[in-house]
Amino acid sequence: MPISLRPRVIALVVALLLVVSGVVTAQRESFQPVTVRVMTFNIWVGGKLVDFGKVAESIASAEADVVLLQEAGGNTRAIADMLGWQHVSERMQVIARYPLIDPPGADGDYILVQTAPGEVFAVANVHLPSDPYGPYLVRDGMTLEQVMQNEADTRQPVIDAHLAALSALIEAGMPLVLAGDFNVPSHRDWTEAVMALRPEIAYPVEWAVTIAVEAAGLVDTYRAIYPDPVVRPGITWTYGYPYPRLRADEVIDRIDLLFATPTIEVLDSQIVGSDGTADVDITVTPYPSDHRAVVSTLRLTPVAPPLFTALERRVVRVGEPIVVRYHVPAGEAESDRIFLVRADADVSDAVMSLPPMEADFFGAVTFGSWTLAPGAYDAVAADVALQEYARSRFWVVAADARPMITTDRAAYAPGETITVSWQNLPDNRWDWIGVYAAGDAALDNYVGFVYTGSQSSGALALDIETLGELASGEYVVRAMQDDWYGVMAESAFSISE
Repeated sequence: MPISLRPRVIALVVALLLVVSGVVTAQRESFQPVTVRVMTFNIWVGGKLVDFGKVAESIASAEADVVLLQEAGGNTRAIADMLGWQHVSERMQVIARYPLIDPPGADGDYILVQTAPGEVFAVANVHLPSDPYGPYLVRDGMTLEQVMQNEADTRQPVIDAHLAALSALIEAGMPLVLAGDFNVPSHRDWTEAVMALRPEIAYPVEWAVTIAVEAAGLVDTYRAIYPDPVVRPGITWTYGYPYPRLRADEVIDRIDLLFATPTIEVLDSQIVGSDGTADVDITVTPYPSDHRAVVSTLRLTPVAPPLFTALERRVVRVGEPIVVRYHVPAGEAESDRIFLVRADADVSDAVMSLPPMEADFFGAVTFGSWTLAPGAYDAVAADVALQEYARSRFWVVAADARPMITTDRAAYAPGETITVSWQNLPDNRWDWIGVYAAGDAALDNYVGFVYTGSQSSGALALDIETLGELASGEYVVRAMQDDWYGVMAESAFSISE
């Protein structure tokens, strides 16, 4: 599935670091440790290629508390509904037994899991670029130098951007789990000792992605329990499309990984997959994915979050409730209010406001959306002097709004930048814009793509670096949903001399 290589910079990193550091230092000792089971699960193109019900069965069998999905394909909420779970982040493809908080500055890089009111830890969901896949290059005879250059060109920039965005949390001591489909093996598995066991490993490789993650201070939870890759390879991809259907020249590896900060105690780590294959701890038949899932049992001490406003849903249709979770300074809640303002407007120009109610400094308030005109808004927490504590963006769309996408012009010369604008998208982290040759019905045959950056309405400039120099001809730009090939809207343009 397509993954953007454009680095993202987290907003307000310095401010967040200062706020979180102070809260962590002050509050860590007063909270009791909790035990949670966190699962990473690539469900394979929306989870419906085998049996959609088996996706939920796999999660239930794993007794997971928090699940980071990949390739959810717009089905995140449906999976939570099958499990009877109330807490869903469609934006980040995360479901949980606990409330989920999407705070300002997270920008889709992480989300907070609330184990009790005012007590949280963070999870970050990754799905790195799949192609060109490093072990295939090794299989096909490329040199170590060529393989390492490929990593530097593909996955390394993406994980570097993730780690930069998470650095404030890590440095502040926020318990953090980073997991997902990394589309690259671990350097801990491609060793000389393993070469004798796995002939597909032609030479040892210090895979740069996992080295970078561990250098950032994170621990591979599976290898924390099973340190010897000879004894326990822990293969997650792939034993079948689905099992036991497999290409003759396929290579297998451990690419579904779950890392944790060192303050988190790793109690166990298990693999969920097909019966009849090695190292599976929890079996499901028929197994619904080409990826095995990994679930780790973790003991951690939650911390108080930074001050925030967070929307339960960041895209609200007129008539739906606007639920704003908040954290404001303790002891001052009687003079604080939650304000709704037009995007980037001053608090003094609020269109609605409410006090924190009886929940005091940590809770949620609910507004109605019937009188709000469609557009971008901010939910702001501020004191009686209108001094802001936090601000988060959300969008109100018409009840019957449909996704729309346009280009700034209908025709371009070769090499000219194409500015694409969109409205009324769901704001998922992995919604993307694809450019196609007109008349090509193959949705996987895009010329180039970029992610929307979790923006329901926005614009991006597509240049030669993004698309290459398009040849003269007719093209279509499409808004695509949630890391799969669901077309939400399209618009035509042309390239001519």
